Amino acid sequence: MDETLRIEVRRLREVEGLTMRQIAAKLRMGRKTVSRILGGEPKPRRKPLMIAPYERLIAEWYQATPALMAIQVLHRLRGYGYTGGYGAVKQATMGFRKKRKAAFFELAFLPGEEAQVDWMEWKIGEAAVYGFVYILAWSRYAVVCFYPRHTLEFFLDGHIRAFHEIGGVAHRHRYDNLKSVVIRRTPEVQFNPAFLDFARHYGFSIHACNVARANEKGRVERIIRDCKGFLRVTPITSLLELNARVFAWQRERNLRVHRTTQRPPAEMLREEKLRPLPRIDARPYRRVPAAVSKTAFVEFDTNRYSVPTAYAGLAAEILALPDTVEVLVQGKRVAGHPRIFTKHDKSELPAHREGLLLRSPRAKFERIYNLMAGLGPEIKAFLENTRAEGEDAVQAAYVLFRLLRGLSKETLLSAVREANALKVYKIKYVHSLLERAGAKEPPTVRPQDERLLEIAYEARRLDDYDDLI
Repeated sequence: MDETLRIEVRRLREVEGLTMRQIAAKLRMGRKTVSRILGGEPKPRRKPLMIAPYERLIAEWYQATPALMAIQVLHRLRGYGYTGGYGAVKQATMGFRKKRKAAFFELAFLPGEEAQVDWMEWKIGEAAVYGFVYILAWSRYAVVCFYPRHTLEFFLDGHIRAFHEIGGVAHRHRYDNLKSVVIRRTPEVQFNPAFLDFARHYGFSIHACNVARANEKGRVERIIRDCKGFLRVTPITSLLELNARVFAWQRERNLRVHRTTQRPPAEMLREEKLRPLPRIDARPYRRVPAAVSKTAFVEFDTNRYSVPTAYAGLAAEILALPDTVEVLVQGKRVAGHPRIFTKHDKSELPAHREGLLLRSPRAKFERIYNLMAGLGPEIKAFLENTRAEGEDAVQAAYVLFRLLRGLSKETLLSAVREANALKVYKIKYVHSLLERAGAKEPPTVRPQDERLLEIAYEARRLDDYDDLI
């Protein structure tokens, strides 16, 4: 390379103080070429850190008090004239603030003394599902069941399922600080009133773990870890399949010898000293305030559920159960629907619209027809085929509407589905199916003492009665 060019590069750098990027642009050179020419140039010294004069002092503090936090060091340095920020202090003390390895006491439990409960989350595709995990602390017998939500009603239902599987109730239950159990911890622990009632019904006490102390319920944490390990290598496509796979895994685990007790949990379960179950189970529900709209719907979990039109505009209350949704107005149950787990959907019962339809004589029967056709694809197909065969489909819809007043939606759909399968599109045939389904045989009358049915009588001759004449 031309020596004159080298001299010019050094002059621009040392005399004019240009950067390598500026030199390259001025001389139309590549930056790598400029860097190679200036390769022998020593790197500029870094400006000394503001905290450097205090490093010896910080080391002495940590030697005396190893558990100091960075923010405490910052407050001390302020008294010595330090004006820097928290980030520099945090960086300077990082080598001193080494976390100690945690060590815990081994917990031992008596038979029936405690059960540990928690939720775990898993995903099926993009949808999240939630596993209720229950384990007896002494025998390590575990129960796992997955739900589409992790709200209070599913939490209670998981308990009831577990109680029936183990055949009783542990005396104490240990929980993390989830909202279904603990509403707040300060200034004192306040439990969820609905869950307190549930605990009183089954007769167990509640123990809430300290915050961020998962070791206090290590047995349930271990089950969650093992379950996740099983699910990572198990393809799942639906919640139903997930529960079936997990149930098989849980059964196999409860029959396997445990590494600590050296006995299978299913065998030790027979020795658990559990509280007996009450005769009547509690209802697993959650109360949600609601309002009936002018179109006689209540909204819950983004979905809408119909109520009779007479209750439009009134305040209501929803009882959310795992499988159903009940609507109460002034404490009276006015509607019940199967629960919807999709988003922005609607459940409307035709019987809820009868009062409104009767107040609108004009096109009343057409309205009923549209309402019944929207009840399900089976009814829509039946009505369309009824019209195709020359029958009055509107009248047929009205008859189905009247039948629905005394039947469940599922019963009516089953009868219409059978008529469609046989290609018999006659309303009389559907009516006869429903009459047959509603007919019941008279109940058999049996004596209270079943031994009376086994009494044998000695046969007598007619001559024995001659002396009585």
